[in-house]
Amino acid sequence: MTAASIDINSVLQSALSMPRPERSYLAERLLISLEDEDEMPTHWREEMDARVQRRERGETRSYSHEEVMADLDSAIA
Repeated sequence: MTAASIDINSVLQSALSMPRPERSYLAERLLISLEDEDEMPTHWREEMDARVQRRERGETRSYSHEEVMADLDSAIA
């Protein structure tokens, strides 16, 4: 697929419809693509990919900001 054949609005709408963890991963990968490839060590990139794969297979769970803050509040109290 060439850049000319990609409808950026369709890509954006598809990305925005993804669950938060996948959007976060996509955003991170896009930001990395704008940086020098040597800035992120390979083992970090591999770890990110492995974590996303575990999430996609349902082996791990995501937590909302509200859940994390509630847990922190109860731990502090």
